[in-house]
Amino acid sequence: MPSRIRLPEVVLWGTTLAIGAAGGLVLDLLHVPLAWLLGSLGAVAAAGLLGGYQLAVPPGGRQLGQLLLGTAIGLTFTPVVAEIVAGYAPVMVVAALLSILYGVVAAYSLRRTARVDDATAFFSSVPGGVAEMSILAERHGGHTAPVSLAQSLRILCVVTTIPPVITVLGMTGIDPFQPSTLGFDPMGFAALVTLALAAAGLLAWRRIPNAWLLGPMAVAVLVTASQSDLSSMPGGLLNLSQVLIGSTLGLRYRRDRLLALRKFLAPAVLSTVVLVGLNVATGAVIGLAVGLPVPTMALAVSPGGMAEMSITAKVLHLGVPVVSAFHVVRIFLVIGFSEMVFRKIFRRQEQPS
Repeated sequence: MPSRIRLPEVVLWGTTLAIGAAGGLVLDLLHVPLAWLLGSLGAVAAAGLLGGYQLAVPPGGRQLGQLLLGTAIGLTFTPVVAEIVAGYAPVMVVAALLSILYGVVAAYSLRRTARVDDATAFFSSVPGGVAEMSILAERHGGHTAPVSLAQSLRILCVVTTIPPVITVLGMTGIDPFQPSTLGFDPMGFAALVTLALAAAGLLAWRRIPNAWLLGPMAVAVLVTASQSDLSSMPGGLLNLSQVLIGSTLGLRYRRDRLLALRKFLAPAVLSTVVLVGLNVATGAVIGLAVGLPVPTMALAVSPGGMAEMSITAKVLHLGVPVVSAFHVVRIFLVIGFSEMVFRKIFRRQEQPS
């Protein structure tokens, strides 16, 4: 029999989300871009780092945020948009493979500056998921704690730098696609969420990476592309998804964890800057080459998390379908090919001549 939820846990969850929501509200009132994500991330991280508080989000909180976000993303794939995005498939593959190559470059930098083993350096640098890259590192004899920290720093670096820069440069609101004008329908929304939940559960059961984002996205894409027109996503729920995802990200930055890895922190930041710079520059070049807005492609090719970059694209009106599609392709190629690249490049160097 599972144990009953104790009141202190419920209070802890509510306190964490309240801190995250308060941070989001403050930044929203200040008109900061990506306010609800950055505000919740910053507030929860500060409470843990400065106050030393042990916070927690409800079980399934991040998954709920991903489900809402994935559904909202999928609703942007009208038939015309889906056809246009599919035409960029070769470019998506090239960009994903380049991101793996840049991960190799960043890994060499991290290995030299942090003096860590090859597996830790490589899987800290390749832009994959925190959990997935940690598992692969451990499989090849690396250390999971620094890998997890480096992957978290990568996402933090991207979400706290690229959106503000795009906003300051006045490059928001240049979505290359016509936004949907579908209205909200309670019954249609209930049906949409039910389908999204079923798809997410199925993919999670099959251990597909980012299942709670990709499953709902796939359902919403099929619904929208088939012109079923069930319902739109209320803006308040999109803000809730940001608070849930941002608060979960903020929990990764704990004082004890950073102190334990303090010697690894500076080299990891340097490696992250190298990785982000190479990918964003590539995105700008691709944008100019294929005729898509540069800020859209900067988000599409940047090594941030798929959920975080998709939220950014939606909030800043910068071509959500393109950004999401590029990240979907990158996720599967990185997870599918990173082990092979590691064996070919790093394991070969270890072999005696």
